[in-house]
Amino acid sequence: MDPDGDGGTFELKKGSHLPPHYIPLVVCRSTAFGLASAVQLIGAWHPDVPRPYLVVVRDAPLRLPRAASYRTKTLRPRVLGIVEVPYLVRLREADTPADGLTHRPVQKAAGALRRQLGLTD
Repeated sequence: MDPDGDGGTFELKKGSHLPPHYIPLVVCRSTAFGLASAVQLIGAWHPDVPRPYLVVVRDAPLRLPRAASYRTKTLRPRVLGIVEVPYLVRLREADTPADGLTHRPVQKAAGALRRQLGLTD
């Protein structure tokens, strides 16, 4: 989300306050464990923090496991939206976000993700 490191995005440390006008994202893998972790985090979401988007990063070019699919459905009413990042082998090979973005499929997926989140390119 912030390949240039210009501060447009950052990881919020536990106990930190969300700056005004920032949209929280919860990012997880598309595994049963990844979605179980998201369920736990979002289930304990503080009511004073804006609802997050859930970004599910596909970990394989396969269908979601049943448990992961079920958990995704149960989270839908608790988040602003659910956005899926497709499985991209280049993401597994990249050393840095900027390195990953040198590949066209990753550029397209990043643009699609930003658009779905309502961010401008």
